[in-house]
Amino acid sequence: MKKYLAVLFGALFILSFAATAFAVHETMPPDEAVVAKGPAKITLGGKILLRGWYFRNIDENALPAEPTVGSKSQALYTTNAYLTVDAKIGDNVQGFMELETSSGESNNSGVLYWGTYDTKNDMELKFRQLWLQYTGSGLLGIPAGIKAGHMPISLGEKIFLNNERFGDDAILVWIDPTKELHLLAGTVKLVEGATGIGSINHTQDLDGYVLLATYMLDKDNTIGINYTLAHSDGNLPSLSFLGIPNTESLNFQNAGVHANGKIVGLSYAAEVDFNFGKAKDVLGGADAKFKGWGVFAKLGYMLDPVNLRASFAMGSGDDDLDNDIDEFQTLQGTDATGAIARYPHYTQIYERSVRTASAEAIVTTFPGANTRTTGIANTTYYNLGLDFNPLKEVAISLDGYLLRATETGLWEDVVGNSVSKSVGWEVDSKISWKIAKNLTYFIEAALFKPGDFYEDIFGSDVDKTVTQAVHGLLLTF
Repeated sequence: MKKYLAVLFGALFILSFAATAFAVHETMPPDEAVVAKGPAKITLGGKILLRGWYFRNIDENALPAEPTVGSKSQALYTTNAYLTVDAKIGDNVQGFMELETSSGESNNSGVLYWGTYDTKNDMELKFRQLWLQYTGSGLLGIPAGIKAGHMPISLGEKIFLNNERFGDDAILVWIDPTKELHLLAGTVKLVEGATGIGSINHTQDLDGYVLLATYMLDKDNTIGINYTLAHSDGNLPSLSFLGIPNTESLNFQNAGVHANGKIVGLSYAAEVDFNFGKAKDVLGGADAKFKGWGVFAKLGYMLDPVNLRASFAMGSGDDDLDNDIDEFQTLQGTDATGAIARYPHYTQIYERSVRTASAEAIVTTFPGANTRTTGIANTTYYNLGLDFNPLKEVAISLDGYLLRATETGLWEDVVGNSVSKSVGWEVDSKISWKIAKNLTYFIEAALFKPGDFYEDIFGSDVDKTVTQAVHGLLLTF
């Protein structure tokens, strides 16, 4: 029971993080804007993304194995569509809307699956972004701003928090005391309980809070610090099916330091994060204490025409079965709809398409906890890569990853035998060709060779080489 509780706690605290972070949004401005009378400038835009998918040796449990039913491989086609409206009213006020397709009623899908002949797609349009922003000096006498609504959220170098895919409801306020210094505070509503008259109960809620400061050392180099608190007076969403309240209180916290920039032609980025805090009296039992950590570093150097890259990341794992959650907790999105809806965080297959080495990382409220989309939870990777442009219209990249489990002690307690730390290795490739203005054809292909980690835990049949390929057309307008 201790183990079950420890594992399920990560979910709650992580969910709360989602709320806190520096929000970013991506827009694809069209060549021309539709301009309204007066000070308003309304810009319409969007994109259409067509993709063909191929997977081989990924079973129904997202393991590197042959499926128990059907063929070894699967192929399908999908379409994503986006429509954006960027409304700028004068120099200080902005409203932004982005509609994205979803498969049926899903809130965690952006795809239309190609299907039956002579029918319309089963789809809806839902807001991926819907926010208002005001910037100015106002009464403070220094640059300041507020942004409120639904928006993509990320923090630092994104190893802890990356909710840019579908976003969160948030309120962010910031000031810039100097040109170099940026200070931000934010809150996110992660879970809202019943709101009807007479049914309001704050123990059902889960709220996130964040503080962020970044400082530009010069035009090329920036450092930053951040603090995140996820708080609830009774709700661990991953356990809510057992009733609310299910904990006396949740106060999960994360602190991070990050930096990025360029020195003498050498580009770099780095981040260190620490989880702490606890959930008290979970299901009337013991407290769960969070003690995970994660580190990340990358370097790049241009030897024209080739850009050489190297990166390293390590997320802590747990070496035993107790109430201390030593595994690094991340918020990288829910497992819902898997690789089809999600974008890669680092590898194309591991962490996106197959089960990771994570034993305790539970993200959002996905039933049974995340087994993919866990970032670097209990994962150590070494990466070498390169990018080059053989032609002006063509871009190519190649990456190799060596993947290891940071700790296997908890897994050994679960399965009752020794477990190898060798998760495997992966090779990823990408090529894009700009066919015409705003129209690009691309291919992403990858191969993942699993290590003994999978066989030691899941059995002798879980050792198949996984191949995956995606090709498609992207039109922006």
